[in-house]
Amino acid sequence: MPSRAATTSLPRRAFVACLYAGCATGSFYGFGIYGGAIQSSLGLSDASLANINTVPYALGFVSAPLAGRVTKAFGPAAGLLLGGAIQAALQVAMYAIATGAAPTGAIDPGTALVLCACVVYVGGQLISSAAFSTPVLHFRRKRGRVVSLVKAFVGLSGAVVSQTYVVAFGVPSREPGALRCLLIWAAISAGTCFFGAACIPRSPSQQSREPAALLRLCFWLLLLLCGASMAASLVPQTGSPLHTGLVGLLGLLALSPLPLALGPLLPLLAPARSRASPGGRAFPSPRRAPLLAG
Repeated sequence: MPSRAATTSLPRRAFVACLYAGCATGSFYGFGIYGGAIQSSLGLSDASLANINTVPYALGFVSAPLAGRVTKAFGPAAGLLLGGAIQAALQVAMYAIATGAAPTGAIDPGTALVLCACVVYVGGQLISSAAFSTPVLHFRRKRGRVVSLVKAFVGLSGAVVSQTYVVAFGVPSREPGALRCLLIWAAISAGTCFFGAACIPRSPSQQSREPAALLRLCFWLLLLLCGASMAASLVPQTGSPLHTGLVGLLGLLALSPLPLALGPLLPLLAPARSRASPGGRAFPSPRRAPLLAG
């Protein structure tokens, strides 16, 4: 009979993989950091600047069903890999256009950025189709709770990225240096989606049990993360040791769910453990088989 750890392995991996992969869909929340720098660098009007962060949402009624079909046909890992790659590549392209490193020729730079942002949004839809639907398959009795936790982490992760940016580079301004936030989000898009694709199960198992304690733990964890994020935004942010400490706490809290997903994978990555018999023969540890069964 499989152990409790084995039967909850797939739901735990699915939940944590989607928790982090969903962070990439919050990249539009970072627009407030680098939007002013784009406008200053390219001389865009307020309307042209607003189009970059609003026009892509008009594609939702077309891109969402198509993204769902891709994920259903090829699996959630494929959706995360493709969506993360598209989103990261186009965010780098937006940085290159905004800094003038990639001339747009006859196309107005503002229009080119809108087109890039639309493709970024399509990548985000691919990520969403896997990150927000897969947990439902593994937590059928608690599907509302698990989706709400994944969605909540999207917004909170955006706050973590913004506060970390302030500690590393200072309060954002309209200077071109703020455009580096696009590269930060490109790295986050690629990293979280590739991590999610490596962890996420292709399909649920009938033998799996829903780890209710995991959801309760993550609820309180996100509540702490929300409180620390609010506190970090209220204290002085320039050269403040208190602000730096709070942002460090934010990072620790944001990364704390990782062991919940990595734990079941460690036996797969580590060399086979063996123990010697009285006769000198080695055979696999009996603890390994239940973990693989998950």
